[in-house]
Amino acid sequence: MSSASSSKFEQVVEKYREDHTNPINHFLHLFVGWPMVGASLLLLPFRPWWSLWLFLGGYVFMWSGHFIFERNLPTILKHPATPFIMARAVVMQLWSGAARLIRGGKHA
Repeated sequence: MSSASSSKFEQVVEKYREDHTNPINHFLHLFVGWPMVGASLLLLPFRPWWSLWLFLGGYVFMWSGHFIFERNLPTILKHPATPFIMARAVVMQLWSGAARLIRGGKHA
């Protein structure tokens, strides 16, 4: 990945963090909305209607966190690729943490 792409990636991650500073909104995203969206994907082949309602409900919780607590627009409305970029950021952090554990907790 080029440094320009990396720089743009870091800018999107930073903007996401700026748009998610309220602890209640953070809770609604991390512990309510995203688990509902994840469960909806797992249930899709078995219970498609439940899946649809879980998916939509997850976004209702996350968006209400923006409108009520952050008083801003959800990032996905401004940058539709944000969930994929943030998923990549999380995977990269998990991979980095796992690598540190394997090396015995030493920093790179």
